[in-house]
Amino acid sequence: MIGAADEHAHAVAPQAFQTWKENWCLCAVDPAQRFAAVFHVSLRPVTGEGVFSAKLYAGGHEFKHVRRHPIGPDPRALMPLADGALTVTLGDAPRVEFELDEVSASLEFTGRFGVFDFADGPLAPGPSTLGDIGRHVFPFNHYEQGLDVRGVVRFGGEEVVISGRGNRDHSWGFRDDFGFRHHHWICANFDSCFVGGSAMVETSYDGLKHGGAVASADGHDPIAEVDESGAYWLAPGEALPDLDRDVTYTLRTLSGRELTVTAHVSSPYALLYLNARSEDRTQLYQDRQVFCDYTLHETGERGCGVLELGKYLVT
Repeated sequence: MIGAADEHAHAVAPQAFQTWKENWCLCAVDPAQRFAAVFHVSLRPVTGEGVFSAKLYAGGHEFKHVRRHPIGPDPRALMPLADGALTVTLGDAPRVEFELDEVSASLEFTGRFGVFDFADGPLAPGPSTLGDIGRHVFPFNHYEQGLDVRGVVRFGGEEVVISGRGNRDHSWGFRDDFGFRHHHWICANFDSCFVGGSAMVETSYDGLKHGGAVASADGHDPIAEVDESGAYWLAPGEALPDLDRDVTYTLRTLSGRELTVTAHVSSPYALLYLNARSEDRTQLYQDRQVFCDYTLHETGERGCGVLELGKYLVT
């Protein structure tokens, strides 16, 4: 169960046998302005650095900032999360401030519904080499929330007032990003609900895992299954292709509810990336953030958000 202290950094467990990471990610999209942004902070105390990323798209222009910032062995000492250009202030209403060159952003995020802890969803059947945490859709501590976002962005001398939707997640623990094989992460904001459904294949577990929840005024309905059969990019060893047609997912919840969601990836607002590459450059985990419209077929609602797609490659 997530508590207030879990908004912030955690102590690194002493038995660190692989890379410990503590990540925060905030995404924003304003369809009226054709604006999209992803802000990502990854603290890596075992290697003594934090990686700060700000990637924005507005007015037909894309801007990327990635900086490696030294940190100490205890990530809790870095308050606020800042590298000199990007500052993320944590809490119930997180804020992002960014300024570099001619680009700046001041955005405030507000939770639409409560935070969902992925650990509150069902465990995948059968064993994982990581124990029970490996039976979660993501094999580390992780939570997510659908958001409203408002603020101002200055981009190339132009000021854009933002009023849109977004999502955030926070994860921490031991992780091997190159153990992931592929994943889908639906982050869809509709007026009635936030659909946060995930499916993943990774090496600690034999098979496809499912997770996430449908969040609404009634609370959270955890997701038991995500049908990924509509995906057309799953052939092993091949890079993510151009997304030339939309994809539809069917999600089933623990309560027995079934939702059909189409991500309109063939006409996105922006494509932004959070790729990971191994130090020896032989492994790549593609992470494509597709900012797009969504349709919830059961209600006919049109929404917007992000479809995050990941895929492993040997390069």
